[in-house]
Amino acid sequence: MFIREEGYARLHRSAAAKSRAHINLDGQKQWPTDRSGASGVTMPNGSAFAQNEAYLELCNPGWSLQWRAGIGNLYVILPALFVIWFWYGMTIHPVLFGRLIFFWHPFSDFDVGDLIFGWVLGFPLALASTLLIYMWLFRMGMRTCFFTFARGRIRFNRLTRKVYVLRPGYCGGNVVLEWERLVALFDPQSTNRWDKQDVAMLALYHSPFDATDPTAKGEDCLFVGSAVTGPQGAAHLWEYIRQYMETGPTIDRIPPDAPANFKGVARYLHPDYTTYCGLPSSHQYRQECRPGFMETFFHMSSQMTCSWPRFPKEWQSDSGMGEPDDRPVQTGAVMTALVYRAQGRLSKADEVELMERYGTAEALAEARARTN
Repeated sequence: MFIREEGYARLHRSAAAKSRAHINLDGQKQWPTDRSGASGVTMPNGSAFAQNEAYLELCNPGWSLQWRAGIGNLYVILPALFVIWFWYGMTIHPVLFGRLIFFWHPFSDFDVGDLIFGWVLGFPLALASTLLIYMWLFRMGMRTCFFTFARGRIRFNRLTRKVYVLRPGYCGGNVVLEWERLVALFDPQSTNRWDKQDVAMLALYHSPFDATDPTAKGEDCLFVGSAVTGPQGAAHLWEYIRQYMETGPTIDRIPPDAPANFKGVARYLHPDYTTYCGLPSSHQYRQECRPGFMETFFHMSSQMTCSWPRFPKEWQSDSGMGEPDDRPVQTGAVMTALVYRAQGRLSKADEVELMERYGTAEALAEARARTN
């Protein structure tokens, strides 16, 4: 789901001032990379694809709400198409083929009154239905849930000091940004009530290369991580990212008695903070997001049309660590590694390493006793 990305990119193509209003750029404080904005750090559950010594890779918002696009098609697209078909069968089809279609049943006998009835009643309804489909898919952004990338991937690389982003072309496209040029926005909610979202999030704004450039070349905005608890949650996520980029992992695990203002970045993320790197099965999606059966069904109806984005090799964005979906244990893709283990896809050495970090003594002994 790329609703916020699509809205920002669409408005930016129209005018930079509109895209800035969309994220409330001038209505809030901007936090550069050398300022925290929060006394502590927080990683929302299901936000990180991977974390290691080279990079921290996070998702974009909206994954847990993508099922709404599927259920919306049932209540928006299908009824609208049904109305359009009714108008076609009463007006266009008789002219082309000499018979009227009332919904699905053909009639050979019809007169001018039937055509007039179809145009007078059916045309306004068909026009409204067409507008409704357009608004649903394009203005409300639901087309970003079908036949595109399944999720956005934002990779913060400590070694190159760059941020690598994967997203659909009409949502801004793949891009590489300089870390030091980013500023954080904790409340990127549009002042336009039609653009309001019920999901609080962190936005990272990249200013144009030349402030006087009317085309605002280089200007961009990233929406990072899962939903957060308002501006405070966005501030704590920003501080986590900032601490990672500036100091890197400083401790193996966060101590249970850590104070609220603790800012250490753990080397081994808790599995709850991570998310599956790839297209999950319905079972994995239910396990991670914990939705009901119907939400899962409608989510999968959206996901099955999508593909998984991969970072271009020429970017070398992994800095030698490898990709999370290829080397989940080495890259700190914990949720992915756990799923691979359940599927029997981990080597013995990888499983032992994984259990040494996250498993029980019994699970570690079982991994070491493997014969292959």
